[in-house]
Amino acid sequence: MQPPDKIVLEHAGALGDFLLAWPFFLSVSRHFPAVPACWAAPPSHGRWLAPLAAPCPPELRRALDARFAGDAWPKELENAWVFRPGLAARPALPPWEGFRFVPGVVPGRDVSPLALYREALGGWGIPFAEDYREAFQGYFGGHAPTGDAALLFPGAGHMDKAWPLALWQHLARLLREYGVRPVFVIGPVERDRGLVPQAGEILEPEDLEALSKALRGCRFVVGPDCGPMHLAGLHGVPGVSLFGPTSPRQWGPAGLEILRASLPCAPCTAVTSGEFAPGCARPLPCMVRIAPEDVLARLRRAGLVPGRP
Repeated sequence: MQPPDKIVLEHAGALGDFLLAWPFFLSVSRHFPAVPACWAAPPSHGRWLAPLAAPCPPELRRALDARFAGDAWPKELENAWVFRPGLAARPALPPWEGFRFVPGVVPGRDVSPLALYREALGGWGIPFAEDYREAFQGYFGGHAPTGDAALLFPGAGHMDKAWPLALWQHLARLLREYGVRPVFVIGPVERDRGLVPQAGEILEPEDLEALSKALRGCRFVVGPDCGPMHLAGLHGVPGVSLFGPTSPRQWGPAGLEILRASLPCAPCTAVTSGEFAPGCARPLPCMVRIAPEDVLARLRRAGLVPGRP
């Protein structure tokens, strides 16, 4: 395979989708170590691409934007390969052999985007970076607890993936009985949705770098199917991830315990970008029926909570 003159690592998704794509970007950058590479992604995600590529220069960003306005690829992208892992649909762009789009979701396949990215890379003769978690921790740090705090994440990108706040507060009371200090991590979205506990310690990281630091220093994490849990998994932070309408085989964070209510109707959706499960009550039974006592029991079996209060 003739190498390109330059490589663009492109992503436009949310935090969790981006972190699932990070091993893909690592694999590409390793395979073409001598080819100039740049990244085009949300600025908040740039710190995680900095070891792999430089930010795209303004003229190249303008060329990437111009793709959507014409029927041909701009000349600035000649002899370049643009690698873009995404979800289900290819962006509405003109055909071009240098555009390496890979869907992270394929209808009818209950597999992780990582598996689909691995398949696509193999088809191009690019080895998948199986050591991606070790590499991530080498670049950005691993789990190094500095206190007794357990981070609890009540929010999720879609409300239907969130655990009810009353159950979070119940879990926090149980953890305190066992000598664990629960800390609720919230952001602007949780405040807008009213997912702020009435009692208990609260942490509001000012940015993703502050979130990363808090994760690395905590004792363990508990949260739903959300971006911060994927970041915790990459950092090697242990914990429990609560799953309801989505499939843990698709979206389970690397290295974390998975807990479900095991209803026969769940999982019921591959992506949560729109309406789904219209016949179900809200909050969804597959989330409500995960008991705080079951979360505590899973944490104890994993050795993350002391044996007796």
